[in-house]
Amino acid sequence: MTGKTGLRTLADGISFPEGPRWRHGALWFSDIHGHAVMHLTADGKLSKVVGIDDRPSGLGFLADGTLLISAMLDRKLLAFKDGKLWTHADLSPHCASFINDMVVDKEGRAYVGGRNGGATGSATDNVILAMPDGTCRVVAEDMVAPNGSAVTPDGEHLIVAEARIGRLTRFRIKSDGSLTNRETMAERPGFVIDGICLDAEGAVWCGGGNVGAYRLGADGRLLDEIPNPGRDTLAPALGGPNGTTLYLATTGFELIDNLRYIGSDRRKDAEVNSSGQIDIVEVSVPGVEAP
Repeated sequence: MTGKTGLRTLADGISFPEGPRWRHGALWFSDIHGHAVMHLTADGKLSKVVGIDDRPSGLGFLADGTLLISAMLDRKLLAFKDGKLWTHADLSPHCASFINDMVVDKEGRAYVGGRNGGATGSATDNVILAMPDGTCRVVAEDMVAPNGSAVTPDGEHLIVAEARIGRLTRFRIKSDGSLTNRETMAERPGFVIDGICLDAEGAVWCGGGNVGAYRLGADGRLLDEIPNPGRDTLAPALGGPNGTTLYLATTGFELIDNLRYIGSDRRKDAEVNSSGQIDIVEVSVPGVEAP
């Protein structure tokens, strides 16, 4: 375990960054309270991809390059390509409160975390599958705050972070996209696991809130930690020229108070700014996606 330092800020002026994804030489991420999807080059040039009338969260891409966006409060997946924005799938019949992070596999199937408004720590949430044709169904129930998600490179397993209980849950993906063989991959009681990403050794980098980022092995062991004092570390992504730049979506600690203030009233989102940044650090093992 190295406990790496050397973090530096690549971009700031962001309200609430989440859902980072590395694609085609750049980082894509959502600014939730900014109601926008952003694009960040490796040299720090930040630009807006598209704005939406909702809080964007999880991102993913279809094979033709179409961007899928999780619209949290409307509980829809939006699609964006060539300057056009449309509804790809309506998940609201399967989710009572809001949708959150997601991952899209190589078949174009989106696995989306659904929140149903239960008490903190209650297993009332689910994972919703949105097929390429927009049809949806629930594929996992009794989840606790499903958040960061990743599909293994062979396409055989889905890993979901159950954020509030610090657990990584792993499923086998069946040929029709259904999930089976549910098991606990790793667990850190008392810790948070927010967003996640996989590296080439099968380990998982986790956004750990006020403790920074940490790396868990496929056997659940804690392998590495990256403290980020004074910041909430929300979600990681691996990318950069060699695939070894760890991008961290972070905010100031005021995020929690801001979330309490705005609740589900999206009209208040422009009133808050949680001092969001994208911080970076070099690590030794690259990500699983080609840089």
